[in-house]
Amino acid sequence: MTAYEPLAEIPETVLSSPALLFLFYRVEQILGIRATGEALIRLNEHIEKCCGYAFVENPASYENVLTSREQIFEISEMVTINETYFFREEAHFDLLARQFLPRLAKLKRPIQICSAATSIGCEAYSLAMLLDYHSKNGQYADMPFNFEVDAFDVCAKAIEIAKNARYSTNSFRADGSTWKHIMDLYLVPDGSDYVVSQDIRRKVRFFTHNIMRGLEKQYDVIFFRNALIYFSSKNRFIVLNDLAESLFNNGLLFLGISETPSAKHPLLVSQYTSDVFYFQKTTVESLPLLRNIEPRPVEPEPAKSPPRILPQAELPVHCKEIATIMEAEEGRTNATKTLEAITDGKNTLGNDTDTATLSGSELAASVAFFLGAQDYVSADLVLSYLEKRNNGSLPTFLRGEYHIQRGNTKEAKHFFEQVTEKEKAFWPAFYRLVSLADGENPIKREHRIRKACESIELGRYLRYECLLGGFSPDYFQRILERKLT
Repeated sequence: MTAYEPLAEIPETVLSSPALLFLFYRVEQILGIRATGEALIRLNEHIEKCCGYAFVENPASYENVLTSREQIFEISEMVTINETYFFREEAHFDLLARQFLPRLAKLKRPIQICSAATSIGCEAYSLAMLLDYHSKNGQYADMPFNFEVDAFDVCAKAIEIAKNARYSTNSFRADGSTWKHIMDLYLVPDGSDYVVSQDIRRKVRFFTHNIMRGLEKQYDVIFFRNALIYFSSKNRFIVLNDLAESLFNNGLLFLGISETPSAKHPLLVSQYTSDVFYFQKTTVESLPLLRNIEPRPVEPEPAKSPPRILPQAELPVHCKEIATIMEAEEGRTNATKTLEAITDGKNTLGNDTDTATLSGSELAASVAFFLGAQDYVSADLVLSYLEKRNNGSLPTFLRGEYHIQRGNTKEAKHFFEQVTEKEKAFWPAFYRLVSLADGENPIKREHRIRKACESIELGRYLRYECLLGGFSPDYFQRILERKLT
């Protein structure tokens, strides 16, 4: 992977120099990363050679030096550190081969793999060797599958090394040695180095690319490891959104082990299997097909006493309260207590006095949690309980969310349209209708996008973002504006 030295704040050496400070912000804008003081000094020296000492006095006047494609790739070499080796973080490759490859192999097209921020190519070649080996051996010997690997990095020099496909012993570590039997088949000794075999080299397409410009096609699996944590928070959202949009339905995203906690996106569901974290794209079209874990069944016990039916006015729902509940353990504790109260036949949260009634906000937060956990049985149970006591816009929207995750797009659209007819400021419903409008007439789709933007302006302070993962209204507005362009 291409790795960058993390930076908690702007170094003092940068703050003391107008030229370095200018470069700090421009590198972050262009590449998305926060460069170190040492890297910026090297870059400054490079630009001074191109522009003369005048750059120090007026760095902004040499903006053109930082904007050309060739210069950006040259700059990246000075502010990035390329560190990689074959089958790095080998648990990711084991999970891919053991759990997901059997299903990917059944696709009626070549499997599409992407190695983003690939550095000098060890990761991309590892993926190609792994898939080629399994395609020709074992259970796939009689039905070999096809695959393609795209690999890119912003550093042009690193890509040239990858294309050359010659590696020293520094490219082999104890982490990754599990796959030595595969590497021995595809890495040819040549003096003190090793050269990747031609049949594997033909499977990988290397190119220079800046991930801040998005990805140009869709993939079944994307590896983007050990780079995300070095992006600024704003650019991290941009990159994650591009990665999510570039995954096929139910596609897989592998990040570095240390990066998983920093990755949050409404379309990327964090998964944990066999001591490995990864992300799977959840979509409006279908359920995740690659999961082995079925939704947890909930068998309600016979009610000790029927829940007291309250009139609608007694169960108001407030998004501010939902947001507060979801901020604590993503609402897990509240959801557990709420489900227990309903299945026990009590309209309580089970406290000592046994008198506190379930509020509408607590019920709605529980539904949001269970939907996020893909526990559809529990989500439907709590939501049905809420709908009997509140038939307003928010429960209607949650019913749409339930259907959208179950792959019932027609039903989901019906509920979202009900919400938009009632409340012009309920922007999550407008946003969801945009996501369901891909097959519509372009003019009608554009109209939906503009209506969604107007709804965000009307309701940006109503805390509806708690229903869509907690991301700000501005974040969703940027996504909509990009769809317009």
